[in-house]
Amino acid sequence: MCGFIGIINLEKKDVSKELATGLLSIQHRGQDSAGIITSRINQFYIKKDVGLVDEVFREDDLKALKGDIGIAHVRYSTIGFEAKNDAQPFFVNYPFGIAMAHNGNVANYEEMRKKLEEESHRQLTSKCDVELILNVFADELSKFSGGFSVENVFAALVPLMKKINGSYSAVTVINNHGLLAFRDPYGIKPIVFGKNDSGFIFASETVVLDLLEYDYIKDLKAGEAVFVDKSGQIYSKMIEKRKRAPCMFEWVYFARPDSVIEGKSVYDIRLKLGKELARNWDKKIDVVIPVPDTSRTAAMSFAEMVGAPYREGLIKNRYIGRTFIMPAQTKRDGAVKVKLNPIIPEIKGKKIALVDDSIVRGTTSKRLVTLMKKAGAKEVHLVITCPPIKYPCFYGIDIATRKELIASDKGIEEIRKTLGADSVTYQTIEGLRKAIGLESLCTACLTGDYPTGLRENDISHLEKTREAEKSRVVV
Repeated sequence: MCGFIGIINLEKKDVSKELATGLLSIQHRGQDSAGIITSRINQFYIKKDVGLVDEVFREDDLKALKGDIGIAHVRYSTIGFEAKNDAQPFFVNYPFGIAMAHNGNVANYEEMRKKLEEESHRQLTSKCDVELILNVFADELSKFSGGFSVENVFAALVPLMKKINGSYSAVTVINNHGLLAFRDPYGIKPIVFGKNDSGFIFASETVVLDLLEYDYIKDLKAGEAVFVDKSGQIYSKMIEKRKRAPCMFEWVYFARPDSVIEGKSVYDIRLKLGKELARNWDKKIDVVIPVPDTSRTAAMSFAEMVGAPYREGLIKNRYIGRTFIMPAQTKRDGAVKVKLNPIIPEIKGKKIALVDDSIVRGTTSKRLVTLMKKAGAKEVHLVITCPPIKYPCFYGIDIATRKELIASDKGIEEIRKTLGADSVTYQTIEGLRKAIGLESLCTACLTGDYPTGLRENDISHLEKTREAEKSRVVV
């Protein structure tokens, strides 16, 4: 669930510092690597490496990244785990010179890579799927003669969207011509468009626009492409639209609470998720405690609705990353152990409703129940703002293979026993939909209904590929 930014400055000022600053606001979307590429006339300048934003970029790095147009990225691995050469952005020199970064996942990656190498003789240098998307786009664009045109750019996206099965919101520099952004036909991954007096911006979340002081223009529609040329002229076109299915997990977990996605405040939706959970609550509790940080908002509204006090009972170590998006189970186990510490006076002798956003593998939840009971909790009732996650995600979230998911083959009572909780209460799918308030969502990880039409043999192949990739992760 990576994060990206694209900026074009119409005053011909360098954009590297602005890009790096913006990346800090979406660091939560990826901890594995960070990268920036800038363009001046016909030359690219690039720096990318494994690590957090402030580890990868120093002042001298940003000074060397010259250019009034550029893209930046923070990466969260779902394929090609932790390899330095899988860091984004990527670029090709022909045609024109094209650079690209994206958020998403290509479900038919292996098939498309083989076709690209056999039919177009393009050799990929990584296992990062944006390099595949970039080369498919470059290959299609190179088929047009007569120089650059926006019409050809949009036309090249037509076969791309027919060939690529998966999710992708992408931002692209075309050397000496402008900045392109496009979104897959289902609109699974978010992308927003903004402007200020000096230029235009595309980003994964509105928090980037807030920080860098750009005015929001719109969310790109599913299947839409927008191109901004170097004079500031905006072109847009619907390339291919299917049934819109934005990822529900953005509102549940991934996005910052101060972001607005598809016109929906993440903070407001998390309040509603807490209220939905409280509607049928019938257990006697002494206190509501959130698992920091994502669950705080829902826990506050849940506590208000059930008439119990809200308290902070767990203190988070700010120097430990988001354990869910770490690429290996052993890393998650180690991080959970040092991530949270209990405030014993708020816990000891009490019946606790412990609110969390989701249970995926159960690693964190089991550890937390044990932690609370060791701190003297009389009862621990897990309250989860997301419905049971039963199926893997192949659209850009590392929701694992089916055998790793605790809810894939267990009922609520078995999950409760496994985690050691006194009860487990999940959000319903109806409650989730009501809280988000959109007619159509991607809920594939909850229902097994994959909007891009993945079949059982596709799913089995993808699971085997994911297992093989993870077995090579160095921990």
